[in-house]
Amino acid sequence: MRSIVKTPPRLIEDGRVAEFGAFSEPFKELNLDQAEVFGSRGKIPAGLVRFRLKEWQHFGIIHPEHYIGLVIFNAKFLGVSFVYHYARDTGIRIEHAKQGPAAKAILAETTWNGECSYEARGYSIHVKNRLEDGYHQILVDVAERKQLPGIQGEFRMLEDITRYEPLVVVSPFSANRPLYTHKAACPVEGRITVGDRVIELDPQRDVCLLDEQKAFYPYHSFWKWMTFAGRSEDASIIAANLCQNNIANDEEYSENCYWVGGKIFLTGAARFGYSEADILGPWFIKTTDGLADLDFQPQGERAERIKVGPIMSDFHQPFGLFKGKLGSGRKAVKVKDLFGLCEQHITRY
Repeated sequence: MRSIVKTPPRLIEDGRVAEFGAFSEPFKELNLDQAEVFGSRGKIPAGLVRFRLKEWQHFGIIHPEHYIGLVIFNAKFLGVSFVYHYARDTGIRIEHAKQGPAAKAILAETTWNGECSYEARGYSIHVKNRLEDGYHQILVDVAERKQLPGIQGEFRMLEDITRYEPLVVVSPFSANRPLYTHKAACPVEGRITVGDRVIELDPQRDVCLLDEQKAFYPYHSFWKWMTFAGRSEDASIIAANLCQNNIANDEEYSENCYWVGGKIFLTGAARFGYSEADILGPWFIKTTDGLADLDFQPQGERAERIKVGPIMSDFHQPFGLFKGKLGSGRKAVKVKDLFGLCEQHITRY
């Protein structure tokens, strides 16, 4: 049975991961470059160790008529960012994306008080993480390009961890090779314009999903992932996050959970059923303990393939509607047509 424990002061102590498991709040010191990932203390420069670290911060806004997703991703050999808008009422999706040197993708060490950014010509995304004050502020200024409308705006994800319990997990790829992730589902406020459409975000209705990750992925990696969020009849936030990846003992170490009314519930290992030849066909996701049993029907997808020499990334992220149930017995919660994402990602980097 997985449980949540108090977060240690820092992730790495004397070259070793302080503790694997699920924790009560994000780490205040994410000193991953001090990890002896390759078991050669002092023999491998910290810069080379850090080159193996993949890190990103992703936000997804769920509104009754819109979905907006954006990311800043530093793969160390490449910096990547995108922002896209999916009009749920019309089915039209538009996207702006950038790739450049890794230094373009600036990531905060922690979300307590740190900043992320990706700046390029006609493209600016800036994230002010202020978890110590209960929010993340995101500023987007992306110019119109060719036939694509511009996207501008400012919004705040209201992550008050005293009200909305976060998912904070450190999992082992191997004995001292960590995957750190911090995820949350919280109210969001602000305004975003997409071309001539103005989207007003209401914190009593709209939800923002956060996905922060820093991990020493093996060269050959994969993950199958899903997340969604919405409101129950009493306006409480319902959300889930399930993943199957390279972690061998995923019954004990995983990022699998769901939220009801701000409270987090950990689950067993997640298993995904779908056709790789038909990503836009139905998906079936269950946990081994029966606490999540979900069907997903895609409405579209974001896909990207990068191949440069021995480096490869094959990414599919369908978006659409979930139905099913979370929990068991009298505490089970029905999921009906809640919007979210699935993902299949296969990498060699």
